[in-house]
Amino acid sequence: MKVLWLDLVSEPGGAQMSMLEACVGLAARGIEIVAAAPQGFLNDRLKQAGITVYPVSTLRARRRGFGFFVTASKILQSPSTVAQILRIVKPDIVHANSLTAFVVAKGTHTRIPVVWHVRDLRLPELAAREAGKKAERIIAVSSAVDEWLAEILSPRVLGHIRVVRNGVDLKRFDRCDRAACRARLGLPGGAPVVGMVAHLIPWKRHDAFIAAAALIRESLPDARFLIVGRDLFGEHALWLSELERQAAEAGLSESLQWVQDCYTSEDVLPAFDLLLHPALGEPFGRVICEAMAAGVPVIAAESGGPAMIIENGISGMLVRDGDHWEMAKVAVALLRDPAAAARLAAGGKERVAKKFSSERVCDQLAAVYQNLLFAVAYHPDDD
Repeated sequence: MKVLWLDLVSEPGGAQMSMLEACVGLAARGIEIVAAAPQGFLNDRLKQAGITVYPVSTLRARRRGFGFFVTASKILQSPSTVAQILRIVKPDIVHANSLTAFVVAKGTHTRIPVVWHVRDLRLPELAAREAGKKAERIIAVSSAVDEWLAEILSPRVLGHIRVVRNGVDLKRFDRCDRAACRARLGLPGGAPVVGMVAHLIPWKRHDAFIAAAALIRESLPDARFLIVGRDLFGEHALWLSELERQAAEAGLSESLQWVQDCYTSEDVLPAFDLLLHPALGEPFGRVICEAMAAGVPVIAAESGGPAMIIENGISGMLVRDGDHWEMAKVAVALLRDPAAAARLAAGGKERVAKKFSSERVCDQLAAVYQNLLFAVAYHPDDD
């Protein structure tokens, strides 16, 4: 079996890290994996892992309905187009890692079955409905995404949806070194550190994190805070300026550190005592699983993916509506009670090992591929 994974964004985000880990894991299971990705982080990491990678042009359509279909034509100007790659590789399945990638793959008019991996809850519904009609299989990264798809897609295509919850490579966190990580970030060894890891996008609610940080600091004046993430596509400069202003007005200029040059979470998470994740409508929340794997207790908004990942009070803490007052209250209580924090950390580590490992994801993806090829070969009318 040969599978071509396609992504049109090479900057490191959750979708790209998940694709990297899946490609490596599937290849280790004997599936021939080939990838197509723009030059950059993802392309380089795939090559380092021994995956054959073909270059394509970066393409990220805005949320404007059929703008996805219009901008997809730009891919034809790439040094190695998707159509050309398909003719060279001759895969059995194309795995599109985003809606845009799916639209481009289907735009080649290929008869090869295409899997659409849905990792977002904020897609243009018109474009998503059109994609749903054409996808041979649809993979939802969480129950929240599955429920959203069930609401917007035609009932006749719902049988094509498979829920494959995201996972993380647990081995990346086997050698977490708290002291070395703090030294690298210039953090004091004994101070409580509370962090947030998310790209600088307004819906991630960094403003709620800053508001919670100001409250935490009132009770724990020596606490330090980290916001790890970048304005990935250069679209939110005003948002970043507003956050910096908010932090300054809250008196956090000396205690809040911005980290925008970090590409892998294992380089920062070991430095944390707590991870705060205030985002609402989070499709999954990969960083939550990464923090659990690193042994860092998590406090998250009770919404979307996080509500499915965390068992409240056992493997993390959930806060209704991501209320920053309540998040601060819970954070202070845990920072003052190391034993309780340690219990949550242990529960989180156990939870992610059982339910959200990359090995589990790869097993499920391999099963999806096998079943799809069987359906295409023996029941062509089903698809």
